[in-house]
Amino acid sequence: MDKLKEMGIGERVVVIAAIVLLIDSFLPWYRYSIKIGDLGMGVSYNGWGYPSGFMSMLAILLGIAMGVQIVLNRLGVVEFPEKLGSMTWGRAHTIAGVIAFLLVLIKLISNTDFTAFGIYIGLLSTAALGIGGFLMTRDETAGNTP
Repeated sequence: MDKLKEMGIGERVVVIAAIVLLIDSFLPWYRYSIKIGDLGMGVSYNGWGYPSGFMSMLAILLGIAMGVQIVLNRLGVVEFPEKLGSMTWGRAHTIAGVIAFLLVLIKLISNTDFTAFGIYIGLLSTAALGIGGFLMTRDETAGNTP
């Protein structure tokens, strides 16, 4: 666990955002309800489902992969290369975070009816993934990688 305490601020932001996104993926992103007199009926959809479920599933899986890569790398469980070709891990995380954000944003824009709080938490957490990746890149270029 001491190895996890050595994470830089960017890595911490990515890991926390990935955990929040995973938990949020099971909360309602869309909620439909009908009430007729005293009778009411409703249904909700989380981040894994309708509408445009593929986009949010991909964004959630990207976030999980980002967090898992950082934790496994820090714990030394898996040995990752220093770079992905000519790209640093910070830049890869920035790109993945931006893609995840855009996927959730497109999902939100494509269907703004009956949105629930979960989609907004998802939007914020995917934005945090991109910001964390940017902070990782900044630390890498400054030579402050812990």
